Amino acid sequence: MFEPGFDQAAGLRGEPPVGGPVLVPVSSPAQPARAYEWLCTLATALTAEGRAVVIVDGTATEARSRDRHDGAHLGLMRVLQDPSIAHLEHPLDGADWLVMPGAAGLQALQETAQAAGSQVALSRLLTPFASGAVVLLFAPAFSLAGLLHGLGARALVPVIEQPQSSIDAYGAVKLLDAAGLAPVLAPLASGAPAALQTVVHTVIDTAQRHLGLSLDSWPVATWALRAQESAMERPRPTHAHGYHGLVPGASRTGRSTVAAPSLWS
Repeated sequence: MFEPGFDQAAGLRGEPPVGGPVLVPVSSPAQPARAYEWLCTLATALTAEGRAVVIVDGTATEARSRDRHDGAHLGLMRVLQDPSIAHLEHPLDGADWLVMPGAAGLQALQETAQAAGSQVALSRLLTPFASGAVVLLFAPAFSLAGLLHGLGARALVPVIEQPQSSIDAYGAVKLLDAAGLAPVLAPLASGAPAALQTVVHTVIDTAQRHLGLSLDSWPVATWALRAQESAMERPRPTHAHGYHGLVPGASRTGRSTVAAPSLWS
């Protein structure tokens, strides 16, 4: 532990992933397709660290087919409703990571959070996934806020080289901060790093002036490590609530979420 070049956590980092599945919330922009390259970059970095990655796309509506049993195309709602589908981590088609549409399931989990609390909803969300899996929940900021309200979790906010990016990022930061989450900017440069930094600085300055919030910004090279360190674990089981809200359209408000088209589905 005290040898030169090592620290107390070095051995832990060298061990294979243990424990249950973990959640990394990712805010989707107004046009989700613009952030898919960003999302793939994060998933690739986590896979390179030896983690099984599941992408739950809360901007895409689940299909009705029940032909597959690895979670793909069945979607989040299906696996939440069927306890026989468990330990999900890898797709059966050999793809690098499992991608699941999840708009309806996410809506139901928000209803669970409203009725029984965010920890109950988080527990239900992570139940179908295998130990060691990293679940990237890609969803609008208002959906993440409704699901994880008050949990103080780190939520990644993509910043990309698009004119709309500063508006999307600041809007997400404002919603997430108001919900008791901790937004962090994660910029991805593709061709004009200077222009991207201008966007990042604009969002940081605006958040400081209007929200009194000091935002962190994670360089892309640190995403995998920091995402794992800040990921949300499944809460310990509780029997205080029996309501899971896994019925589409069961919201007392009568409102439903209209999902944006997705390249994943």
